[in-house]
Amino acid sequence: MFQVGDIISQRYRLIEVLGKTAIGHQTWLADDLFSPIDLYATRKKQLPWLKWVFDVNQVFRSKVYEKVTVKLLAFNPQLSWEQFKLFEREAKVLQGLSHPFIPRYRNYFELSEEQGNGIPWFGLVEDYIPGKSLQELLENGERFPESKIRQIAVKVLKILIYLHELNPPVLHRDIKPSNLILGEDNNIYLIDFGAVQDQNSVTNISFTVVGTSGYTPLEQFWGKAVFSSDLYALGATLIHLLTGISPTELHDQDYQIEFPDQGKINPSLKDWLTALVEIKMSQRYETSREALTALKTGKIKNKKKNNRLLKSDKKEDLITKLRLTKTDNSLQVIVPSSQLKLFKKILKLETNLMNNQLELSRVIPLFSISGLFLIPFTLTFTGILIQNPSFIIASLEIMGGMSFLIILVLLLLYIISRMSAKTCFLLDKETLKIQEKILGFEYDQEEECKKNIIGIFIHELRHRYDVTINTRKMIYQLGNKLTEEEAIWLAKEIENWLN
Repeated sequence: MFQVGDIISQRYRLIEVLGKTAIGHQTWLADDLFSPIDLYATRKKQLPWLKWVFDVNQVFRSKVYEKVTVKLLAFNPQLSWEQFKLFEREAKVLQGLSHPFIPRYRNYFELSEEQGNGIPWFGLVEDYIPGKSLQELLENGERFPESKIRQIAVKVLKILIYLHELNPPVLHRDIKPSNLILGEDNNIYLIDFGAVQDQNSVTNISFTVVGTSGYTPLEQFWGKAVFSSDLYALGATLIHLLTGISPTELHDQDYQIEFPDQGKINPSLKDWLTALVEIKMSQRYETSREALTALKTGKIKNKKKNNRLLKSDKKEDLITKLRLTKTDNSLQVIVPSSQLKLFKKILKLETNLMNNQLELSRVIPLFSISGLFLIPFTLTFTGILIQNPSFIIASLEIMGGMSFLIILVLLLLYIISRMSAKTCFLLDKETLKIQEKILGFEYDQEEECKKNIIGIFIHELRHRYDVTINTRKMIYQLGNKLTEEEAIWLAKEIENWLN
């Protein structure tokens, strides 16, 4: 763990912790010791003939250095490969950005185990933006009138126009009040490109960072983020600023953001915000430039009524085999499980990553099954050696009988698994448990700390969907070939409970 006053990479002196987003992540305010500030630069320009006097004064004064933000990522067993890729991608994308209201990239470095207290670290350095985040202002009780909302909207949209019109385009994917800084110069800055995605890095899987529920549109759950996804996040942020209510508390039963106006919000502005946060992408503005033009001219995008992603008006009407029970203290989800999970558990050889030794409980069943198959083969081979036809025929009969019995048992297990295999996902305030059951009997269980959860994923394969919970240790699969509506509903229910 780093301390105030530490100098890392022989250049950056740590001043103050700015944030810890997860295990192995640190953000620091630091002095860049390679960038001293000339306190007399202005006076030297005004009085160049006295430059030597100012230089002498500078020598006898304490040195002042430029402030920077240093983001650190520990490379340890608890770090998921996805986190490292995102960190590396953030550095790569920031290098190509040049905008007055986006922190400027300055450096990227690595620290060895000796330099990082026994753990290798990666560091990203960017300009420090003095000011307060809009989230801090909200928590301090500040409210934002319509005039300020419009100003913030215009400034952020201009940043998004820059990002979206780059080649390739850049999607921020995590716009929210804590990532918008009201600088001391009264400008709005967009920070934290940790979830950034460029057109060349689009995949079929996306993630939702736990803690940002409400600002993330549904299409981002399975990697289909587009320009209007950032617009949705901006709309949710502006509604939060305008109402003082988190978007997670404004979702209706179909996850559409509905916010109260009580006649106090200009109808034109309300319609514009509503268009930003429509569930369907086709009902939002397609580009930031289009949204900015609509805001300035008052020509709001035409909307279709009753626009919803889910087919039913109530989630209770959704036809599904999923069973969900939630309270303030726990969430339980029971879903049909894959009939092949039991076979995978029986035959799977797992290694202990700590000592590289095979687990005895996994080896014994495998060797037992293998031994049953080897016995008749051994008898047949022995009969061939001693040239005894009767012995060979008896061995083949035993082999056939055992093969038939094994196939029958496997078929029976397959049918039972198909009819009754369930995955029980149980989450309480401290732990995450995944139980695999057949006929009500538990045959496998995984458990770890709830804090390890990274996010909820939706995977699409041939028009069927699976939901997974990704932690720093494992990927847990929920559901077996769900429909799109089931997957979205399940993922949203879990995420909303987590938040």
